[in-house]
Amino acid sequence: MALRKWISLALVAALSACATAPVNYTGEDAPRTVQFTPLKSQRPVIGLVLGAGGSRGFAHVGVIKALEAAGIEPDLVVGASSGAIVASLYAGGHRSAALEKIALEVEDSDLFDFTLFGPGMIEGGRLQAFVNETLGNRPIEALGKPFAAIAAERESNRMKVFNRGNTGLAVRASASVPKMFWPVIISGAEYVDGGMVSRVPAPVARSMGADIVIAVDVSWRGSADAALADVVIRPPTIRARMTDFNHKIENMAAGEEAAREVIPRIRELIVAVAAEKTRLANAGSIPVAALAR
Repeated sequence: MALRKWISLALVAALSACATAPVNYTGEDAPRTVQFTPLKSQRPVIGLVLGAGGSRGFAHVGVIKALEAAGIEPDLVVGASSGAIVASLYAGGHRSAALEKIALEVEDSDLFDFTLFGPGMIEGGRLQAFVNETLGNRPIEALGKPFAAIAAERESNRMKVFNRGNTGLAVRASASVPKMFWPVIISGAEYVDGGMVSRVPAPVARSMGADIVIAVDVSWRGSADAALADVVIRPPTIRARMTDFNHKIENMAAGEEAAREVIPRIRELIVAVAAEKTRLANAGSIPVAALAR
């Protein structure tokens, strides 16, 4: 048994030694930011913001399930850290049933490539590959809904909004918790977990054209940016390590229940914003921003 354990550790060490430093991604598909063209519609534009929170992010799947059951369809999605993983898959066309199946089947080994070397315990390439493979290797601009992944520029601690380019790499950058994951280098700049700059980036959804912003906060610490949403859903998730997948069923259920409680409020907002848009259209006016507030 001791010999087998020693051999396993030796193999891990040998494989880990193959890559000991992050790669600088500079290709044409490297994630990047382009100026938003706010989404416009005669009906209310709904933005869904899925916040940071490690494995508590499974609750996001339950929230989407409840919204879908109520006939509420977000038009655009924003995600930070683990929220970016779920948001990207949802933007890519995976409905709640598919997301739930993915969540139930995914194992930590599908997302985390632990390493003995480098600037963190997890390299991050496996997470990137998982997202890209699940989305058929589509870039952000080819997903079914407008999507933005939030990351933090490590040196300046400024927010970076990736809305074009390699989806998996953008999500990997958004979820790269410092000291746990390797930072992601894109065009010479290092990026880390988006929760470092905004755990619930509600203002980004507003800038993308959302009239109504629904934010999901699974951080347990709260977020000032969450207060800028019209509706904030705070599922009572189970406290656990970021990489602990043992409570995903309970957390999905918590997300679904918490979302159901605010459905009436969301419907009220939809009716109010729709009426205001109709009034402004009949008056020949241009709809003002953030009608729901």
